[in-house]
Amino acid sequence: MKRSWPGPRDKARKVALRPEHHLIVTEGTKTEPLYFEEIRQRVNAEHRGDWVTVDVRGVGMNTLSLLAHAQALAKSSARGYTHVWVVYDRDSFAAENFNAVAAACEAEDAGGARFHAIWSNECFELWYLLHFEYLQADLSRCMYGPKLDAHLAKMGAGPYHKSTPGMFALLEPRLDVALANARKLEDRNAGKTPEASRPGTMVHKLIEHLRPFMGKGGGVA
Repeated sequence: MKRSWPGPRDKARKVALRPEHHLIVTEGTKTEPLYFEEIRQRVNAEHRGDWVTVDVRGVGMNTLSLLAHAQALAKSSARGYTHVWVVYDRDSFAAENFNAVAAACEAEDAGGARFHAIWSNECFELWYLLHFEYLQADLSRCMYGPKLDAHLAKMGAGPYHKSTPGMFALLEPRLDVALANARKLEDRNAGKTPEASRPGTMVHKLIEHLRPFMGKGGGVA
């Protein structure tokens, strides 16, 4: 009697799922942790702390010291991380340090974790603005707040503050717009260093990776 080949369903059952444990380490202690905490809650609730987990740390460090702290956290984790996301802004830091973090993340391997440089130039609020418009002008960071206030006012929200909670949920209906605008900026900045990418952001890379794990409201774009 011939042995039948396994069908598609049989093959699917035999594929072992690879767990993903994510660590998000942010330069800021207010804006970024509040935003990513919403995502952490969504992902962890959906997967009940089993196959996919997210940890968020807002550490108040910058560029190279932030990366060193992220490396230490990854190496000291008993469970281990598959992805470490280092979130930082351009601010007024030296260009070589801003660029060096991105280069170091490419080469880093802390216990098998893959490191990602999630930089924003000038600041994280650029990601918020991309939910409303494709911004390619090199604006001073002090101009981002008023622009956000104007957009949020049209939604019946605001004014914007760095400690404003609930920004992910508030902006989620426009997430596809933000992702598309961020990708356009990434294409526009192709071949440039992070410091020369003004404006520019890599936040969409983190969102794209985690979005399928968010459950309700977090479908793939």
